[in-house]
Amino acid sequence: MPPPPPSPQHKAQATLIQPPLPTPHWGPQTGSAFTVRANITINATADAILDALLNTADYPRWNSFVPRVTISTAGNDKSRLAQGVTFTEHVDMFRNGRPSGMIRMKLVMTTLQDHHQSQDDAGAHARGERYTVVWLGRALPDWALRSERVHRIMVDEGGGGVTYDVYETFSGVLAGVTRLVVGRALVERFAQWNEELKGYVEGRR
Repeated sequence: MPPPPPSPQHKAQATLIQPPLPTPHWGPQTGSAFTVRANITINATADAILDALLNTADYPRWNSFVPRVTISTAGNDKSRLAQGVTFTEHVDMFRNGRPSGMIRMKLVMTTLQDHHQSQDDAGAHARGERYTVVWLGRALPDWALRSERVHRIMVDEGGGGVTYDVYETFSGVLAGVTRLVVGRALVERFAQWNEELKGYVEGRR
């Protein structure tokens, strides 16, 4: 069951959550599992936010957390994510700004769902969800570290704007070590990702 929609936030709100939020592929997780979640209200259309999220060619213009993405699936547009695409994030976790300091994270985009096209998704409609995008981590064996990132773009029909809500749940035997080593950095960088996405999308209006 997805978490309830967050209240409108014009500054990014980011936090580390334990016990973690369940995710579509892995479901509920236990043990040392944790979630990093951030959300923000963006003065733009849901389509504009989705386009910025999928258009990795423009990441260097706004995304200091993940300034580069390499798409490795053969035959696909190398500048845009699509369902089923395997890609690598080049992550500047500690803001050093140097290519040699990037952490490479392999992922696959498992879901791109337009809830307006789904007639049987009453729960998503009730939560105001317009789009859901899911990235599944493939950097390490599943027994070692599982990660799944869920992006939700949610429209307040009452005029409260569009909320971008992203959360990533980590589990597996290395989850506790991951939280200790980069947990605080992930919270900071998720907040920055949201702020920079907001600035980029609103600046294009």
